[in-house]
Amino acid sequence: MAVGLGSIAEIINTQLANNQVAGMGSLVTITERLVERLNEQKSDQAVDFDSNADYRRARRRSFRLQAFKDKISDNVSAATKAKNAASFIEVDLDTMKSNLEALLGSTSDDDRATAASEFDDLYNNINSRASGANQIVNYQNVNLIGNTTGPDWDTKTLYTPTNKNGGFTTLEGAYLGTEHEIVDADGYAWRYEKGNNIYKQYSNDGTNVATGLEYTATDMAVQSMDHSDDSVTLSNGTDTITGTLNRGGLGVLNSEYYSSFADDTAVQEAIDDIDAAIIYFDTNSTRLTANTSLLLGNVNMIEEEIANLEEEVADLVTEEIQANAAINRAANLKFNLAINNINMVSQNNMGLIQNMLELASPQDKAQGLFGIFGY
Repeated sequence: MAVGLGSIAEIINTQLANNQVAGMGSLVTITERLVERLNEQKSDQAVDFDSNADYRRARRRSFRLQAFKDKISDNVSAATKAKNAASFIEVDLDTMKSNLEALLGSTSDDDRATAASEFDDLYNNINSRASGANQIVNYQNVNLIGNTTGPDWDTKTLYTPTNKNGGFTTLEGAYLGTEHEIVDADGYAWRYEKGNNIYKQYSNDGTNVATGLEYTATDMAVQSMDHSDDSVTLSNGTDTITGTLNRGGLGVLNSEYYSSFADDTAVQEAIDDIDAAIIYFDTNSTRLTANTSLLLGNVNMIEEEIANLEEEVADLVTEEIQANAAINRAANLKFNLAINNINMVSQNNMGLIQNMLELASPQDKAQGLFGIFGY
């Protein structure tokens, strides 16, 4: 059976369409493989810091130093708190003395009462600063300058490393508060508890065991005080405590024990106690401050070295990222060139297919004589 030109055109169109789809499918497959290859190259070029010896060395050194710094951080805090509190206590002592020296010779009862009130405020400040310099170290409450009781008024001592090479220093505590107790004739110690406003009796053997005997501190006042031997008697009108003062730390008393500065003799007694307290303070705080400064100096050096190492690490990271980015940019460039080539091939194929389709399509009949004959 004869086949017409229209049928031939349809067959060609169908075949070319199939070829076009197949050709485009091949181009898509090629493109997919290129994308896979690009991703593989990028994955292979991921930033690998572990392969950089300088990076590993800097990070290990930084981690070790940071671990050592964390290990001694509580010791540093305990020393710093004591050192800072001591600096305020020193100022309070100097202020006490200056105020009392200015009071000598005063004939004003109001001035003496004001001086006694200001003195007691400074006295309380000193004890608050000393008792507040607490820090938990190895699950223990450590205070190098306070938070202690009689009979010996001992404070904590810290033995702390100062560097990773085995250096150690001793932070020997010293009580820089100025509380006291009264030891009665039976050897028991009477201590004032501000929170409960009572005088409470304790065994004076270092066990700090309360005997159960206590007196209210309301209206409890100094009845007599002999500064030559520190014998004292307190009474609230009902209960009486008689004994000898056991002074702790700085050894300064509140104004009541100096007759509230009623005369210059009482003022001078307080000044004498402050002078002795300043000597005691200088002797003990100087040693503490020096050892604390040594520890802090080493910690500052460690922090500086850590900062330098972290800066070195940051520079190495930047270099690795920049190098990796350059490699990825090169891979991307190759990929883009390949895609452009595919696009050009695709466009050429599309033109070829279009030309073949136009040649295979039925043509309009020619004009004139040729048209009559079917051409």
